[in-house]
Amino acid sequence: MSAVIREAASQLVKSLEKLPQERVKHIVSLKESQLERFKAVAGLETNTQDAKQRPSMQDIKDIINRTSGPLGMQKEAMAKVNSMLPQEHYSVEALQEQTHAVNDLLNNKYKNYYSVGDKLMKPQGNPEYYQRLMDEIEGKQKETFWSAMRTVVFGK
Repeated sequence: MSAVIREAASQLVKSLEKLPQERVKHIVSLKESQLERFKAVAGLETNTQDAKQRPSMQDIKDIINRTSGPLGMQKEAMAKVNSMLPQEHYSVEALQEQTHAVNDLLNNKYKNYYSVGDKLMKPQGNPEYYQRLMDEIEGKQKETFWSAMRTVVFGK
């Protein structure tokens, strides 16, 4: 890859590293998966422990391409799998667009543009609903069994 593409990818990696950790743990983290993907393009080292344990997309492509039929697959099925794998071609413009999009997320551009008013955030029927959800996600206040039952029965 050219030096310009590597530089654009390293700019994207710097922006991705600024993203906060996800509050709710998932099987796959958007931040970690994108960092792994673009560090390879930028020529940087990936230092995640999970990356060593599971195969990357490039490893999977290599396995498929070097064998005529892994796991007893027929040639037609292999051709179909090969055609379904994403072919990534990076351009400077595409990487700059992605960097711009990540920076917009970091600056809360869309949160500020599409602001939600109190009418939606504190509905008249249950004004504490969203605040209780956020407290539960952030681990501030754990609801007990009895308070959860009270919420279900009375709605507040």
